[in-house]
Amino acid sequence: MRVVIVAGPYIPVPPSKYGGTERVIYYLIKGLKERGHEPVLLAPGDSKPGCELIPIVDQAIFFPKTRAGLPAFQKKVKQIHTNTIKKLREILPETDIVHSHDIDIRAFEDTPNLTTIHGPILFRQLDYYAKRQGLYFASISKNQQEAYPNLQWVGAVYNGENPKEFPLIKRPEDYVCFIGRFDREKNPHLAIELALSYGIRIKLAGKVDFLGDDYFKTEVKKYFRHPLVEYLGEVDKAQTIKLLSKARVNLHPTGFREPFGLTVLEAAYCGTPTMAIARGSMPELIEEGRTGLLVEDLVEGYHQMDELFAMDREYIARRGRRLFNYQVMAKQYLRAYKKVLTIFRVRQREDEKIRRITQKSKKELQAVWTRDIKRRELQQRIKIAKERHG
Repeated sequence: MRVVIVAGPYIPVPPSKYGGTERVIYYLIKGLKERGHEPVLLAPGDSKPGCELIPIVDQAIFFPKTRAGLPAFQKKVKQIHTNTIKKLREILPETDIVHSHDIDIRAFEDTPNLTTIHGPILFRQLDYYAKRQGLYFASISKNQQEAYPNLQWVGAVYNGENPKEFPLIKRPEDYVCFIGRFDREKNPHLAIELALSYGIRIKLAGKVDFLGDDYFKTEVKKYFRHPLVEYLGEVDKAQTIKLLSKARVNLHPTGFREPFGLTVLEAAYCGTPTMAIARGSMPELIEEGRTGLLVEDLVEGYHQMDELFAMDREYIARRGRRLFNYQVMAKQYLRAYKKVLTIFRVRQREDEKIRRITQKSKKELQAVWTRDIKRRELQQRIKIAKERHG
């Protein structure tokens, strides 16, 4: 199967640092290739996906650090989108299915298609999705679908990476960690407050962009002078693995409907339990009391830290590696592709049946019309003949 995968222009595939979606795309490509399929990637030109690459922009444009750069950034994104649609049309005749992870493919409703939604569905997007109910969608958790149940969901496909790249650490160091975006959706300040209240070191890593710039300056940065707080900035994959694997606990104080939570999975690969706010996908990823804890808030979590420290890290790693890996993810996506292709084949047969019925009906109507005309003509001739012979 030739699968055209469409990524956004923001981060190369795979990412050098931040980029959960791009990392997932990279492993999806790997999984598809291992199963004998032919993935093609539309993405920034500095990507190295291990398959045929069609650049949609020379280099990834990244997200602006502040809001001042937003207008120019949005203008560039619009131009890249137009270019992407053009390139997609060019290769469409040789494509079995189009799988988008960012770009709007509403123009390709008549082509077998699938769109994975990697972010939360917000109020301002309701009209957007209402106009795209002719497309097919995959979620990255079951919970995510509840935000818009009327979309044409073909299934939930959990993200996956390669667990072999993550070490199982049975004897972690004495610190907790947070890794993710520094903004109010991820709430790293709560992780810091828990660590300081408990009296344990905390190491934090992640990116800051225009969405979290003010929050970072006012709610997070003030803690960096404390001896128990270590800020690592935006880290690469090797640093991420080191941070998560050696931590006693991964803290995930999500403040929104988390669609997935890749760091929870990465921590589990290493045997590191996660304490998370019980929102969004967290109950699907965390086995309560065995691979982590789900709490109402981190104040509640403060009283349960010892329970986390005592969890079986071998069990956590074994479960995470078995349930959430790139090979399972690729298999699930292939099932979703086949479901979409089946729907399109059925619709083609139905359309052909309707076309034949329409043609037959048209001929029958034409025959009725012809007979009626002939009957009227005969009646007219008879009438004229009668008039002549008085």
